[in-house]
Amino acid sequence: MKPFVVYSTKTGNTKKVADVIAEVLGVEAKNVNDVKTIPECSILVAGSGVYSSKPGKGMTSFLENIPKGKCKKAAVFETSGDGKKVVAGEQMAWWLEKKGVKVTDKFVCPGKTFYVVQRGRPSAEDLSNARKFAEGLK
Repeated sequence: MKPFVVYSTKTGNTKKVADVIAEVLGVEAKNVNDVKTIPECSILVAGSGVYSSKPGKGMTSFLENIPKGKCKKAAVFETSGDGKKVVAGEQMAWWLEKKGVKVTDKFVCPGKTFYVVQRGRPSAEDLSNARKFAEGLK
């Protein structure tokens, strides 16, 4: 079984982070809107931007509909204007644990918001931190 990396994004910030994580894990990141079925996986890595302190609607729907037993463990990540504490990731973890999936790791990455706040994020350093996070998932 391979890792499965899925993300939800409006601005592209989360896709940048998902692509780095997927590259380290040797898979391709998938936009949650393009996922029709969830494969059995060694680890599910789910990421979303933060919208009013919540994950994107597509990610919420995806997590609500994960069948039990598809993945035993998961990690979550988010990109947010705050970039300091996991907010949406806590909700993603809650959905996963409700489905019997053990969440082993959480990661938050600064991202630009409203196209002006934190301009230039995620930066090269932020993506390097995402790479380290993914290395720890191996």
